[in-house]
Formats: sequence, structure tokens, C-alpha cells
Amino acid sequence: MLEPIKSALRSAYFSKRLNPVAVKAYSRLRPPPYMRPRMEFDYDVWNGICAFHSDDGRQIGENNTNPEIYREIVETESKPCKFEGSRYGLPINLTALRNVMASWDDALQLVTTVRANYIARRGLDHSRFNLMEGYVLSKMGAAYVSYLVRRRGSTYAATPPLETVFFTLGVGPFMVVRALMEKGDLTPLDPEPMSGERLYELADSSGSLLSGLSGHGCAGSKKLITQFLDATMNGTYAKELNSTEVTRMLSAIDDWDRFYAYVYASSKLELLVKLAQCLSAQTLLALQADQAAALAPSEADLLARTLASCYHRAQTELDDRTVLANLLKVVLALLAEFDDHETQAALTQAGLLGPDGQARLGEISGTEGRAAAARRLRRITAVLQPRCQQELDLTNQSLDRFQGTKVSQDDLQVRSCGVAVRALLQSLEAEQGLDGRAAKAAA
Repeated sequence: MLEPIKSALRSAYFSKRLNPVAVKAYSRLRPPPYMRPRMEFDYDVWNGICAFHSDDGRQIGENNTNPEIYREIVETESKPCKFEGSRYGLPINLTALRNVMASWDDALQLVTTVRANYIARRGLDHSRFNLMEGYVLSKMGAAYVSYLVRRRGSTYAATPPLETVFFTLGVGPFMVVRALMEKGDLTPLDPEPMSGERLYELADSSGSLLSGLSGHGCAGSKKLITQFLDATMNGTYAKELNSTEVTRMLSAIDDWDRFYAYVYASSKLELLVKLAQCLSAQTLLALQADQAAALAPSEADLLARTLASCYHRAQTELDDRTVLANLLKVVLALLAEFDDHETQAALTQAGLLGPDGQARLGEISGTEGRAAAARRLRRITAVLQPRCQQELDLTNQSLDRFQGTKVSQDDLQVRSCGVAVRALLQSLEAEQGLDGRAAKAAA
């Protein structure tokens, strides 16, 4: 009975007539993520900043603005996509495409300049990037705007055209890696340099060129997307670097050490949350598969809700266990790419990972499986929460703002597994299950 009411309210909220007023009113009640002290933990950088506005009044996330409740409905010219592949027949945003094309050469010069700085700072002895290296570089696409908006004393009111374009295009490798690892695809671990053509193919096949929120496809042609990806990954832009817009944009970062610190800390924070989700999902799946756990119907429902919060099943031929095992490998490798080797060592020392870097789940079986699963979920949080706090502290230190913001173990538990995990843990740890049976009833 409630579903028709919810549907009607949603339709009204996102109607052209009511949406501007509704979003403004809601934003006053609950400020958008980029105004909150824990944005980087609660949302991650891309999702947190995409509701911010460009100087033409449009949100920089366009059709992908998230959380959806902050998405503004604006006049947008669209047409069906005629490009082959996953986007064919879907609407594409011509308004956004025109804005990109107006700054196209500046964007190519910008990514060429930024990648040269990146190579020098990392001390790389090569100029062509593999996908892991491209991922780190592409995290700057969203971080640039976020850093300028959120640092102390910011007067950054809206993004100029080039900054908006960099936010749109610069995150490409990050988006592809995220989509691939959530499917359990190990391609991100390929150590070889990647061409723009190959990266485009991965973007198309992984769904990275699609908007899950609006049903739109990326508006750029294969030629344009490949050109930008090649400039990003392989430094193929060969013209003179003479853009005054690029100079203006880069000069806005008055302390590049702080900016890089922000990129690294906020990126590691995002990966730590993803790691908590992955390890928790493995634990919950093992418990779900254990017939001896004797879960009550109410507990099974709590487990399903918790699992849905930490693990979103992607379309893939791989089974869940393989997807999560591969996802774990990629997340740990990405943390290492950001110079974090300590997290894996801490998880291994705590008995959560084996020497091979894979999860140890053998304890979650038999009559003690319930309690073992609860202990493991608690242990995951206990190991990762201090590391999340450390990266949040470094994030806020780079911003010179929000110092003292805390993240508790419960915060991490809920962030990674949803609110249902509280009741699930309470039940698994109790002597009696939710249906009144003893937790050891399966014995």
C-alpha cells in the first residue's frame, strides 16, 4: 500500500515544477555532502562533490549527481545514441557534450600537464601507465574540485568550464577500475601499459559509459573518448602546451603537497570502506551458506538486508565467492599503489587474511558459526577503524579544516554494512536467536 504513495511522492519530487523548490528545501534541512565534515568517509569524493554547481548553474555530476535526492532537474537537450556498443539507443546529454567540446583542447593540455607532474612526484621511470597507475592519476579529477571547495577559507562558489570538464573526463580510469573490480574482473592488475583503445573497450563492456541513475549514456564519440584516454594513459598529446586556462586552473592549487596529500588520504579512505564491505560480505555469504547456523527467519532477513548494503551483485558469470575474492585482490593492490602495505599486514596479523592475501573463513561453520561470524565482523571493524580514522585525519589536515572529526567502529560498521548490521550482530551474539531458539539449536 505504501509503494504507490512513495512512487507518487518521488514523481512529484523530481518533476520539473516542484524539483527546484524541493531540492532547495531539503538541502537546507540536510546540507549536501560537500558541506559536511565527514564527506570523504560517508560518501567518498566523487559522490560527495558531484552535487556542486558549475558557473552555468548546472550540477557538475549532471545526470549522475548523487545522492539522488540532491539531483536537480534542469533543461537538457538529449538525443538517442547512435554509437555502437552499450550506449546504443540510450539518450545522451548534448548540453553537457557542447560544454566539454568548448574546452576540449584545454582539457587535453590540462591532463598532459597534470600527468607530467604526477610522473615526477611518483618518480616513475616510464611515461605509459598501466590501469593501476591510471587509477591513481584519475582520482585527481574529482579531488581537484573537492579540495578547492572544502579547504579552509574557501571562496570557491562554482566551477569554471575547464574544471567542470576535468571533473567529467578525468575520472575515466577510476570509473572503469571500480566497475571492473565490482564484477570480480582482475584486468586492473595487468602490469602492462594500457592503450586508450583498450581502455575504451573496457569502459564499454563494464558499463562505465552508462548512468545507472538516469539511464543516459556517455555523450562523447569513441574517437573523442579514446583520444582523451590515450592522452591520460600514454601522453599522446603532442601540441604546444600554451593554454592560459590551464595555467589559471593549476595556479589555484597553491600548495601541491597538500593537494596530493588530500588525493592519497581520501582515496585510501574510500578503499578502506570498500575493503570493509568486501570482507564483511564474504563473512555474511559464508554464514548464509552454513546450514548448521540455524538462522531464524528474522535473522535470515537481517542478514539479507545487511548483505545487500555491503555487496551489490553485478552482472557477471562469476559466482559471488569468486567475485569477492577477486575484488579483495584488487582493493589490496590499489591500497599498495597508494603506498599502503600496512593494512594487509594488519589484517593478516588479526587472522582475517591468510599469507596469500585471501580471506580465512573456515571458522564460520558448524554450531559455532553464528558466533564466529559475529566475531569476525567485529574484528574487521576493529582492525580497519583506526586506519579509517588515520586517513580521515590526514584528509582533514590537508584541508586545514574539520580537525577532530571522529569515526567510531559503529560508524564504520554502518557505513560498510547498513543499519541492519546492528540488530544482526546483537542477535548472532545473543544466547537466544530472534525466534527464541538457542543459538546452538543445530547441534
